[in-house]
Amino acid sequence: MTLELAETIIGISGGIIGLLLLILGYFLKIIHNDTKKAIEEVGKNKGRIELVEQQLNSDVKRLEQTTQLELRTLAQTVNKLSASVDQLVQIQLGLASRS
Repeated sequence: MTLELAETIIGISGGIIGLLLLILGYFLKIIHNDTKKAIEEVGKNKGRIELVEQQLNSDVKRLEQTTQLELRTLAQTVNKLSASVDQLVQIQLGLASRS
């Protein structure tokens, strides 16, 4: 009777340990899958961040080029205006000296 009781207790204990290992394995599987998905999401987000960074750099370069072009055009216009003002001053001085 004692031997049968010991075998029964060992059998029940083995079953409980097996069940606990199954439960632990299930949770480890869930953790593994969640970690795998999180790593994939981080990779996707990193790619998106790099794409946005490239677009921003491209926009900045385009703005720099546009600004430089506008500044050149503005400098040329100011130069032409200065020449025109110079001519007007010379004309006015010429008229003033004749009078």
